[in-house]
Amino acid sequence: MWEIIETENLWKIYPDGTKALKGISVNVKRGEFVGIMGPSGSGKSTFLHIIGGLDRPTEGKVVVFGRDLSSMSEDELTQFRGGRIAYIFQFYYLLEDFNVLENLMIIAEMLGIEDAERKALEILDFLRLSHRLRHKPHQLSGGEQQRVAIGRALITEPDLILADEPTGNIDWEEGRKIFQLFRKLNEGKGITFVVATHNPDLAEFFHRIVHLKDGQLVPYNWDNPKRR
Repeated sequence: MWEIIETENLWKIYPDGTKALKGISVNVKRGEFVGIMGPSGSGKSTFLHIIGGLDRPTEGKVVVFGRDLSSMSEDELTQFRGGRIAYIFQFYYLLEDFNVLENLMIIAEMLGIEDAERKALEILDFLRLSHRLRHKPHQLSGGEQQRVAIGRALITEPDLILADEPTGNIDWEEGRKIFQLFRKLNEGKGITFVVATHNPDLAEFFHRIVHLKDGQLVPYNWDNPKRR
C-alpha cells in the first residue's frame, strides 16, 4: 500500500475566528477504510472537504494522489475530483425530478463515461435496486435513497470515496447494511474509504480511526472491536 492522502499541519480558521482544524496531520494509504470520528463540531466535515478539494486550508499542505491541491486552480480541482474522487453525504442530494436510473445516467453523461447505461444497470443490480429503476426519490425509503447516492458515486469509478455521516438519516439496521456494503466495495474493488461519523457503534467496521475533538487529533480508545 502507498499513501494516497498526505496532510501536514492543517489549519482552518474561518473569517469569524472559528478554528475548525488546528494543526492536523493525517495520512491515508491505498486500500484503507478509515473512520474520522468525533462529536458534532469536531472538524470532521471540514477535514473531508479539504482533502477532497472542496475547501482550502488556511495553513498546511494537502497532497492527494501525489498532487498538491494548493497548487491547483478551481478548474483543475474540479477536473481532478471528477476523475478519481467521489462523495457521499448525509443528505442524499438526489435529483427529485428524475428516476433512480436517470440519477446515475446524468452523472455518467456529464463525465463522458462510455457504455454508461450498462454500467448504471450493473451498479443498481449490485445495490439491490433493480426493482426501483423507474422510481423517483420521494418513492424510496431512506436506505434506498442512500444506496442510489452510493450508486451515483460508483458510476464515476472512483479510487477514493469520501463519506460524510452517510448513515445519519437512516435507521440503525439500514446503517449497518450501508457500512457492510462499504466494506464489500473496499475489499472487493480496492476502493479507499474515508468516512466521517459520530456514531461509536460503527467503529468495528474501520481498519483504523482518526479521532477529532475541537479540531485537534486526540487518542481514540477502543477495545479492539471485531471488524466486519
